[in-house]
Amino acid sequence: MSDAFDFNGYAQTIESRARELLRGAANLDDCRHSVSQLYALAEDTLARHRDPVEQKHIACAAGCGTCCAVNVAVLLPEAAAIVAYLQQSMPAEEAAAIAARLDDLYPRILWLDDDDRVLLRQSCAFLNEQGACAIYPVRPLICRSITSTNADDCREALAFKALGEERTVLINLFQKTLMDATFRGLGAALAGLNLDSRSVKLTVAVRTLLHEPGRLAAFLQGEPVPCG
Repeated sequence: MSDAFDFNGYAQTIESRARELLRGAANLDDCRHSVSQLYALAEDTLARHRDPVEQKHIACAAGCGTCCAVNVAVLLPEAAAIVAYLQQSMPAEEAAAIAARLDDLYPRILWLDDDDRVLLRQSCAFLNEQGACAIYPVRPLICRSITSTNADDCREALAFKALGEERTVLINLFQKTLMDATFRGLGAALAGLNLDSRSVKLTVAVRTLLHEPGRLAAFLQGEPVPCG
């Protein structure tokens, strides 16, 4: 990881840009546009600063899905962007299948902490039959932060975690820190705009906005949004 990169300054840039984008946001489209702009900024920064040698060692690819069985925290604009993607960019039949999987998974994970979520061994509702992410263009920042140099190490780490043991997985630290800083900057922007800045489980947040679309309007008006 480059010691010269200013992650705090970058997070402040994200915060400033997120405030500009989300100030006055009124609907799903506004949230999707705002989040897409922030994701693009993060991905562009990653492309310009990552080490090409380290990048070659990242083993994450469609079809693995090992890590897609853990709790993923999102901020509400991220969840709104996913809902917009499901409703506007995905065939209705596929979106309906995902909604059904969310309904099935929701009661199973609602109260699970991170360790218990791993023990459940239940894949994310957005993982398709090919083991690929069905919402990849709008996948959350936490998902973008996950990298591994060896898929077998990931499987072993999760297996041993179920036994109460910890195993180390080598990751691309720059990418993880960058996406974490993006998440932090977006959260700070929400707080600065007096919007609910709490993180919510991915399954819970998206299902909530699908079933109760009025909660997005409440969120954008500065009301706390109970998810669960």
